[in-house]
Amino acid sequence: MKKYLLLILLSLTGYYVKSQELKNVILYSSLKQYDKAKLEIDSYMAKEKNAQLPDGWYYKAYVYNALGRSETKPIAEGEQDYQLAFDAIKKYAELDPKGKLTKEENNSTIYNTYYGFNDLGIKAYNAKDFAASFDCFKKTLEVHHYIYNNKIYGPNDLKLAAHDTDLVWNMVVLANELKNKEEGFVYKKMIADADLSDEKYVAVYDDLIVKYKKEGNAELFTKYLAAAKKYFPADKEYWDTQDIDFALKGLENEDLFAKYEELLTRLPDNYMVVFNYGFELSKYISSSDAKGKDIKGYKAKMETLFKKAISIKNTVEANLLMSNIYYDSYFSYLDEISKIKGTKPEDNKARNELKNLRNETLAKAIPYAEEAVKQLSAMEKLKATDKQNFKLVLEILTTAYKAADNTAKFEEYEKKRQEVEKL
Repeated sequence: MKKYLLLILLSLTGYYVKSQELKNVILYSSLKQYDKAKLEIDSYMAKEKNAQLPDGWYYKAYVYNALGRSETKPIAEGEQDYQLAFDAIKKYAELDPKGKLTKEENNSTIYNTYYGFNDLGIKAYNAKDFAASFDCFKKTLEVHHYIYNNKIYGPNDLKLAAHDTDLVWNMVVLANELKNKEEGFVYKKMIADADLSDEKYVAVYDDLIVKYKKEGNAELFTKYLAAAKKYFPADKEYWDTQDIDFALKGLENEDLFAKYEELLTRLPDNYMVVFNYGFELSKYISSSDAKGKDIKGYKAKMETLFKKAISIKNTVEANLLMSNIYYDSYFSYLDEISKIKGTKPEDNKARNELKNLRNETLAKAIPYAEEAVKQLSAMEKLKATDKQNFKLVLEILTTAYKAADNTAKFEEYEKKRQEVEKL
């Protein structure tokens, strides 16, 4: 954004000046002979006693600010002039807290230093000198903070907003160009702390979230994640993924399951939470860590989770795992049946009851397995994992229909299984 320079008029009668050298500074400045004014003010300030007085610092700021505005001067020289002007005006304020001279010119010099640095930043950027542009904008921001923090008003009650959004955004863009990640985060944080919700800032929030997630900084991760969810609700699924990853990092077994329970309360309709919770339970049940634990309870929980996952998002994976739950139970019943060796009536009764449960359980797998087959068959291209899943679900179906004495269905899926084996 273009920031226009303010007109400053110096007058010999506007303020009584004792020093002839300072009168010459004002005279040459009024004639726009700033190089001569520079020689006069440098000579004046070289004397130790003068450097202890406020007026010289003000006029030095004025002259060097004017020198910085030269259109033909190299950027580096202009930047140096503005820096000297900024340092001088700050020193003047220290020596004259009442600011007689800056009040007389309505603080135009400090505002012009701010605008001047900014214009140099734009000039350097257009010349593709990104390092110089970054440095100029950085100094613009320093002047901005000085003006704002000291409540300095310009002509006609001109004042700066708390955040120079365009300027800070320029710093973010340039930091990316210069691959200056750490300093870039300083300005990204300024954008986010200003609660800016324009769509172009979504990557800023994302970068901060990823940074603090990696660092394990729960306070800042939570702060910027909450802001991102508030301002960019269209990306809710992605923000929830970051939320989940942070919450579960480093956890396993019971600690992991306890955290999943918390997430279920906070994100009850999130497919990833529900599905992954069930999947983690399925891995845990078959591990040595589950020895002596409530396997039956975990299996029941797993079944509930996969059913809910399917209700949220009907996927191949959820249907496959759901059908596999019943398939595994089928083999568990086979094991129990094989352990009954007797031929007594009570043995036969127990054996038949288990066989009925075995067949009923296997039948429950059919609708989920068929849905998985339907979705896999619709895929244009199968990855290696898809092929493995396809084979498994067809194995479940052929086993189930064979056990149910449904020859037609058995032959249908057996044929399909043989086709998939050739893929």
